[in-house]
Amino acid sequence: MSVMRRTIATATVGIAAFGLAGTAAADPATPDVPGLAELRTQAVGPEEKTAVEALATSTVLRDVAGENTPFFYTAPTVGCGTLAPVTLTLASGTTGPTAEVKAHEISFQALSAYPGVVKSSGLNVAWINTSTGGSGILPLDGLTEDGYPALNKVVATGAGTVVASIFGTVDYTSATCYVLPTVGSFFVPEEGPLPAEAAQPAPAPAPPA
Repeated sequence: MSVMRRTIATATVGIAAFGLAGTAAADPATPDVPGLAELRTQAVGPEEKTAVEALATSTVLRDVAGENTPFFYTAPTVGCGTLAPVTLTLASGTTGPTAEVKAHEISFQALSAYPGVVKSSGLNVAWINTSTGGSGILPLDGLTEDGYPALNKVVATGAGTVVASIFGTVDYTSATCYVLPTVGSFFVPEEGPLPAEAAQPAPAPAPPA
C-alpha cells in the first residue's frame, strides 16, 4: 500500500471514528421519516451506503423532524491538501425560484479548498424530502458555460423539508480529493419569492418632450 493510500485510509478511519463517537454520544435512533427505507435501497456502492447512513443517523435529520433551522457544515476531505493530506470542502444549497432554479428545486454545489483546476467530478448528492418521502442519489455533474465541471446539480426535490448528503471525489490535474459525507438541510417552500429582477416594478414612462 502506498504512503498516500495509507494516509487516506488512516484519515478516513479516524474521521469516521470521530463521527461515530459523536453519534453515539447523542441519541443514535434513526427517525421514522417517509422515504428513508427507499433511499437506503437506492444506495449500492460503499460510498453511497456510507453517505446515506450518515444522513440517516445525523442529528440534522432528527432536528428537521422537530422543524429546526437547516444548516450545512464543511466536509473532511483527504488526498489533496496543500500543507497536509486533510483539507475541507464547503457544500451549500440554493432553493428556488431564482433565475437558475425553479420552484420546488434545490441547486446543490460544492467548493473544495484545493487550489487546482477541476478535471472531473465524482461528487454525488443523496437527498430525501422528509415531508413527501421523495428521495434520490444523483451526480453533481453540472457544467460551466465553457464546459468545465461546476461541482453542482439542480435537483427537483419538491416542496417540503429536504435533508441531503454530498460525498464522492473531485479530480484535479495533479490530485484527487476524497470528500467524506457532509449533511445539510433545506426548507423548500410551496411557491417562494420571485427573483429580484422579476420583483422590480417596471420603470415609469419618460415624460413627453
